[in-house]
Parts: sequence; structure tokens; C-alpha cells
Amino acid sequence: MPLVIDAPQADAIELDELVEYLHDADIDTADHDAMVSVAPMLKRLNNNRTFLSDLALEELKKRTSIGNGTNNYGPQVIMLYAPTRRFQTFFLRANFWPATQDHILRASGPEQFFYHHPHDHSFNFLTSGYFGPGYSSNYYTYDYEQTAGYPGEPVALKFVEKSALHEGKVMLYRACVDIHDQLPPESMSISLNIMELTVRGGVLDQYSFDVERNLVGTMINRMSMACLMPMIAQLGDGDAADYLHETARSHLSERVRFSALKAMAGTQPNLESTIAVFERGTRSDSALVAGWSKHKIARLEGLRA
Repeated sequence: MPLVIDAPQADAIELDELVEYLHDADIDTADHDAMVSVAPMLKRLNNNRTFLSDLALEELKKRTSIGNGTNNYGPQVIMLYAPTRRFQTFFLRANFWPATQDHILRASGPEQFFYHHPHDHSFNFLTSGYFGPGYSSNYYTYDYEQTAGYPGEPVALKFVEKSALHEGKVMLYRACVDIHDQLPPESMSISLNIMELTVRGGVLDQYSFDVERNLVGTMINRMSMACLMPMIAQLGDGDAADYLHETARSHLSERVRFSALKAMAGTQPNLESTIAVFERGTRSDSALVAGWSKHKIARLEGLRA
């Protein structure tokens, strides 16, 4: 489960003091020990019981920056400090966690808040319980290196415990290690987060899991290259086709290789030729490409019935 960090600090700081500290210390947010070393500063900000309401009130009075992308106000997240400098490796946010009886949860549905949706993260983040009883989680760990990542893949999940992110508690969620199945809190709660902002967050895969059957669900993070491939497959010329073939064959990222294969399959004129593209994928030396290809074939063959 996430590392629970003893942070007994009782004094309080302002948001800008935490920001200045993170920049001056040049914290490597991809490193567990470095993130743990920041816990006392996060706890001190957590002890400031008015900074968040003061920030929200200031923005409401301005009526200019809310929703314009700079503060990223939304139903769940307030961006406390966005990426503003070159080579910045962190950003800060506050998350709201509605309870089952709250209108926003009943209106939006639990999936909008990742409740009852077991998942890991492809980045580290340090979190603290700022207000309320905190969301509860069933915590698991797994071996990322031994996981290919295709839907339905068996994975050895290790249940650790169920606990809540109560006020004052500080934890480090470790990238590609910790899985949590979040449950709504008993009443509205808020957490503060120091988020890792490094390249691996966009390169490593993030998964959902079926914790009842110990299976991978699907990938849940986006990759910009994968989004562009269907477009060039549909609109491109011979150069685009050559690029997709070569990418599917030899790209270093297995996920990119499968994305290229899927883009090529999307241009096929009929079901049989689409399945034939994925059949080539089943012969890949990549467990991810082969597994995803078999998953796609099974779904396509279901259309024949």
C-alpha cells in the first residue's frame, strides 16, 4: 500500500512557502526517498486551515481566472500550483471527495471520481488528508515488471489493508506499485497532493484491475502518439502506411506498437481483413501486443455470432 509517513509537525506555512521550497530543493519527484523528505512541508501546509478557502474566495471575487485554464477549477480538482517553469518536476493540487449522499456524486456518478475503480498510477504523488474523514481505499500491491498489461491478463495482486485518508495523514503513492480501490468518504473530504511531473507519467502504462478475479482491466492513461495514429491511418498516403507498419514492427514502446497495429486494423474494408491484421499481432514477441491482439480478435469474432 502507499507508504504512511510519520509527520508530527504542528506549525503551519503558506502555499508559496511550499512552492519555493520545492523549487529551491530541486526535489526528484520520481524518487521515493526524495518525496518522503517533502512530507514535513506538505504537513505544514496541511496545518494551515484557511489557505484553501482564502484561495477559493480570492478567485471567486476576481471572477476572471476560474475556468480559464490557469487554475483548472472543476468539480473535483483545484490546481494550486501549475507547471510554470522549465524542467519543473511537480505540480500541486487539491482534490474534493464527495460522499454518497452529496448531490454532485448522485448527479455525476461514482465513476467520475474513480470510486469503485481499482487502479494504479504511473507517477508518484504525496498526499495528505486536509479536511473530513477522507476517502477509504482497499489497498493492493503488484509487480509492474511482470505485467504485460493486456485486458484479462492474470496478475498477482496482494491485498494489504483497508484504511482512510483522515485529516493529517500523509502518504506516498508509489508509481507502478500501489493499487487502490477508492470508496466514498462518510462526508465531503479534501486532500492535498504534490504530484510527480516527469516524462515517465506519459510513457509508463496505468491500469485498472479486476481485484475479485486478479486480472488486468485495461489501460487508463492516454498517449498522444496513440491518438494521432488513427488519423494518419485514415488520411495519410503511402508514407503513413509505411510508418505504421514499421512502428508496429519495431517501436521501443510496446503500447505504441499495438497502437499502430490497431490504427492499421481500423482502415480495413471488412471484418475478415481486420481480424487478419490482429492475427499478425498475436505472433508478436511482445506479450502486450499479442495479448491485446487476442483480446481484439475475441471481441471481433463475437460480432460474427
